[in-house]
Amino acid sequence: MKKLFYNLRLTGHHSEYVGHLIDYLGLNKDDNRYIFVLHPEFSNKFPQIADKAKQIENVTWITVTADEYRSIEGGGMLKKTFSEYQLMNRYAVDNKVDAVCLLYFNTFQLACVFYRPSYSISGILFLQFFRMEQSGLRERIKYYRKYLTTLGYSINPKIKSVFILNDAKAGKYLNNTFKTAIFKMLPDPIPELLPMGNFDIYAHYNIERGRKIFLHIGGLCDRKGTFEIIDAAQFITGENQAKVAILLVGKPASDNTGEIIATKIKDAENNTKVQVIWDNKFISNPMMKSIFDQSAVVLIPYKNTEASSGILGHAIAANKNVIATGKGLIKELIEENNFGVLIKEVTPGEIASKIESFLPLQSDTHFSSAFLKAHTPQEFAELVILN
Repeated sequence: MKKLFYNLRLTGHHSEYVGHLIDYLGLNKDDNRYIFVLHPEFSNKFPQIADKAKQIENVTWITVTADEYRSIEGGGMLKKTFSEYQLMNRYAVDNKVDAVCLLYFNTFQLACVFYRPSYSISGILFLQFFRMEQSGLRERIKYYRKYLTTLGYSINPKIKSVFILNDAKAGKYLNNTFKTAIFKMLPDPIPELLPMGNFDIYAHYNIERGRKIFLHIGGLCDRKGTFEIIDAAQFITGENQAKVAILLVGKPASDNTGEIIATKIKDAENNTKVQVIWDNKFISNPMMKSIFDQSAVVLIPYKNTEASSGILGHAIAANKNVIATGKGLIKELIEENNFGVLIKEVTPGEIASKIESFLPLQSDTHFSSAFLKAHTPQEFAELVILN
């Protein structure tokens, strides 16, 4: 059998997932062929993963050309879903594959309503509609648009598996609603990482020693509450501002997002005593582990109530509490396992209040190992590769 794994995204969990699959294939030999089709810069950004992949005999490692990548950028979502499907399909047909796994299925949902390729398709679906709010007309329209799209591809006989991260309830609901069995819960993997030797977060980022570090890491954008986190500096009471450092680590979703972040940080610097630091780059896994270990609390006030979060997993592995959105899947995971505190709405004032609540407390806690044991990279990779 030949199976193609396709993903043209670089940030956050996208590169991690590829790494988990490569690690699994390196340890579990079989007679199948596995083809990875990835972003043009993947090998440059993550050379350790690429080098490991190239040592595995039954793995073919492909990065698309810059011209191919540009061909699917720009235009609206409607254009992108069909142009990216055509690019993926070209690689699948050229390599005569039996199966394709779309590691970011969202882009392909609409195309999969219409196309019936010669190969089977599986994929990881982020932000499915089950937990979406429907309080306004715009939200209801979006909900039913997603509902109809899901109905369309769920009856496509070529769709073998659609994985839902961490959300067994959503999988059961979608299977019952659309009278299918394609939706499957996939544990969002929590890797065991080793920290850097001799890394000191305070010295590295020039943070004053008396401050607690509140970490916001990953792809930075509005839907992850990034803007409200920075603005929260101006809602922290005067006597506590000198006790707080807000550390942002990650690339912005767009140039415009980056400009907004920079402007808001400057406003915080000019109007408060809170230290706000932005490390605007990709970082290595050992450095990421060190940053989690040495921060006090992790900030994940995401606005998408249907979202899971790989960052939550890293926080759990580091025994760090989170400040998170009090809605949807993340709320359920935190409440069931006591992983942190919840905010009612994603506002600067709410975030500031929860930040201040942690100032007199110890930074580290000790979570049960049961959640970590159920979310290993090996479990994740086996389900994705074999389904």
